[in-house]
Amino acid sequence: MKKIKDSKILFAQQKFIKTKELLDMGYSYYLINRMVDFGKIKKVNGTTFENLEYDGEDNDLLYASGYIDDGIVCLMSAAVYHGLSTFRPYRIDVAIRQKSKVSTLPEWPNISLYYFSEKRYSTGVKNVMIEGGVFRVYDMEKTVCDLLAYRNKFGIEDSLSVLKNYIAREDRNIDKLIDYAEKLRSKAILMKYLEVLL
Repeated sequence: MKKIKDSKILFAQQKFIKTKELLDMGYSYYLINRMVDFGKIKKVNGTTFENLEYDGEDNDLLYASGYIDDGIVCLMSAAVYHGLSTFRPYRIDVAIRQKSKVSTLPEWPNISLYYFSEKRYSTGVKNVMIEGGVFRVYDMEKTVCDLLAYRNKFGIEDSLSVLKNYIAREDRNIDKLIDYAEKLRSKAILMKYLEVLL
């Protein structure tokens, strides 16, 4: 018992860790429970623990995957991450599959859940490794398409601003953008705005 209390945990540089990862490292369920008792980790949900000894930079985007199994940073939060918007929302937008259930959300940061169809959910996902762990986010083209689809919720002006900023980038990929829009049934609205902007 003293060993757990005084020892440094093996995943000190990881903000969140899955039960399976702990078991793969050689921790037993007994030792995992002892780490909880000693305040080294905190149970977030049925599959994830938060590392209370993590002393790296606290990035709010890590909470999307830490608290939500299969959560993907989306919409305006993804636009901010990609540098397509300077608007800093007071929450993290996170996509999950339709009919998914989330048992617990953090007190901070505030997380807004969006239930995406399977096609919208699984298109354009990328993994991003940062200090403290990995989170998933939609790529730039998918983010633009999603914001056009959700333009009434986020405002047409803010959604068009993201599209304008995307078009101004040297690393834009208009073919990929149109391909995503066609796949997600938003090609007509995209083409309407592209004709004005290009």
